[in-house]
Amino acid sequence: MKIRSNTSIVVAALSLGLLSACGDSDLAEIEERELATAERITQSRPDSVNEEDTPDSAEATPGVDTTKLELIFSDEFNGDSIDSTKWVTALQWGPDLTINDELQYYVDTQSNADFGYNPFSFDGESLIISAVETPQNLQSVANDQAYLSGVISSAGNFDMTYGYVEARMDFPQGTGLWPAFWMLSSDFAGLKPQLFIAEGNGAQPDSVYHNYNYHDVDGNLRSPGQWQVRQEDFAEGFHTLGVSWKAEELLFYVDGVPRYRIIGENVSDQAMYLIANLAVGGIWTGAPDANTQTPAQLKIDYIRAYRHVAE
Repeated sequence: MKIRSNTSIVVAALSLGLLSACGDSDLAEIEERELATAERITQSRPDSVNEEDTPDSAEATPGVDTTKLELIFSDEFNGDSIDSTKWVTALQWGPDLTINDELQYYVDTQSNADFGYNPFSFDGESLIISAVETPQNLQSVANDQAYLSGVISSAGNFDMTYGYVEARMDFPQGTGLWPAFWMLSSDFAGLKPQLFIAEGNGAQPDSVYHNYNYHDVDGNLRSPGQWQVRQEDFAEGFHTLGVSWKAEELLFYVDGVPRYRIIGENVSDQAMYLIANLAVGGIWTGAPDANTQTPAQLKIDYIRAYRHVAE
């Protein structure tokens, strides 16, 4: 299950300035190598990649070069319903277990089509997950949670070990909103890894966050640390959010640019499945305030997963 932690670093984490062994120059070299053949329309490339130095998304074709990757899973969300061969509309532990002090109840439309609220809608090009305040008549069946929202999970339908995962999403803004695109171990044993490809804090619409959690041999939750990427236009439309996952390495991307790198023996080697959700409230974001508008919407253009192919 998704848990927050500030436990001390055990995994070897090399990121933008986190450790000097892999700083701006290293990520710039990675960008040059991995994006050299990608289609670009930008006029210039930054000399280094860091929190303050990212090309405008309007100037760069989102995503990384996928010509050396094999597509093994995708949903373009062009239909009018959740594809049950790819997704379930519940977390593995069910809707009645509240984690992280969150305030939403995830409506499982596949198991309870007559619940009274459907958080999922489609506009012909995207899936929209909408969070609303729980109507009084649904309080008792919503575990007395203050909000209703939705989650999609590929558990039982698709998982993977190593590869590249990418989604194109439009995060909502507003205090207390917590959109997330992440992966969880299918067996949830051993390291019990939790890979947070991108999370949003609605009170900080100019930022997305990357993170990775695992458990050590004593069962303690560990993390190399959550990494914040700031970009003014995050609150304005869709952006691509991805991670390249290899043995002992995680490389996180925003709009095709590598932003955070984690290496070490505790990087997951277990099969993991995909999750996208819109949480409301919780120990990280806090509760919505009077300025938070509902319905709040997380929009998903596509989710794709690839296998690395040897050159």
